[in-house]
Amino acid sequence: MAGGSTTRGDGTPRSFAATALALLRHHGRHLYGCSARAAGVAALGGLLVTAAGFLIAWPQFDAFQAGAVRARIDEDSYAPDGSRVHTLWIVLLGCLPFLVLLLHLGCAAVQTAASQAHGRFRAVLGVYVLRGPLVWAPLVLGILVEEYFTTTAFRQHTAIVPKWEYPNLFELLRYGPPLLGLAVALALRLGWTLAPATCAAEDLGPWAAMRRSWSLTWGRAAAWYGTAAVALPLGTLTVGAYLLLHAACRPLRSATASLFLDRGPENPYGAYAAGALAPIAAALLLTGALTLPLAHTAFAVLQQRLAQARARDRDLTAAALRG
Repeated sequence: MAGGSTTRGDGTPRSFAATALALLRHHGRHLYGCSARAAGVAALGGLLVTAAGFLIAWPQFDAFQAGAVRARIDEDSYAPDGSRVHTLWIVLLGCLPFLVLLLHLGCAAVQTAASQAHGRFRAVLGVYVLRGPLVWAPLVLGILVEEYFTTTAFRQHTAIVPKWEYPNLFELLRYGPPLLGLAVALALRLGWTLAPATCAAEDLGPWAAMRRSWSLTWGRAAAWYGTAAVALPLGTLTVGAYLLLHAACRPLRSATASLFLDRGPENPYGAYAAGALAPIAAALLLTGALTLPLAHTAFAVLQQRLAQARARDRDLTAAALRG
């Protein structure tokens, strides 16, 4: 890794932070340029997906507006129909996979740049596409189990356990499956944290890179601890940056809603939705552009160090067997 060697010029080892900072010092301009371009592409793609979502959902916004007008004429109060609100949530869920794919495209571009393995972009993207559903599956399954046994979300198909009849079992089913799913998801996410960097650095396919990342992370006690020690602060930094940027972008809400009403259809419900989405989108894009280079550089350095430690352990074991 040019500019990010794990040793100094005199042969003494560099610290993890020094190695990551050296890599950023040598390639920071390129990495942040790549991150900015990825954010720009994600912004254009997200705008197209959002526009398509609004077109699909527009009959519901029209129905809201018509209902509000009728209520005003009748001098009555008005609340949007629950089934139409449910339809909007379905449209949003339908758009999410495309928006997540845009996020993965940006992450894959920055990771390959941080690992200086530009020809590995498609394979690294494959890691993100494969890892995401596998990590989220246990949590989603736990929530579905909880919904199935403790709510009427599935209507006639539900197998609800009455709280007044089985209080202990109800509480177990309410909190147990989601918490278990969350624990499994966190374990999977930690084990596969280095999969994109491994795919880029070691010329592996997506599934092989995930197996290798799992081996590097969970193979030694110090490895998983070190991975968590890097991943958790980076995650905290990312969340903190998003919260600060979202607060800073809050004026976009009213500005976007006003622009929507001035230049688009005069529908306050559509304007409200556009205004609510604007600061979220801006904060996400800015957070990614600012934090992805640092995060993926750190993961590239961590992967290199853990791979080197694994190789040293293997050499020591082989030498002991020969001796």
